[in-house]
Amino acid sequence: MTNTAMHPTRPALTDWRGYPVTVTRREEEVLQAICDGCSTPEVASRLYLSQKTVKNHLASIYQKLDARDRTQAVLTALRLGIVRLD
Repeated sequence: MTNTAMHPTRPALTDWRGYPVTVTRREEEVLQAICDGCSTPEVASRLYLSQKTVKNHLASIYQKLDARDRTQAVLTALRLGIVRLD
């Protein structure tokens, strides 16, 4: 499933190189929790996941967004419109 299917009002996402970015709904939830300032244990608790699963989602997010850490992943996600600041 692509992001356009999950978010019909949002155009297809591409990274800085023009490659498509397909972040899953769960990865979006993890990114939003990180953007909200949650630590890994807090994300796990909020989303009813194990900490290992959160770390696996983060590893996938880093790869998809070509990020080296959570700060860079959140900044990229903000630029792409995946997450928002409240």
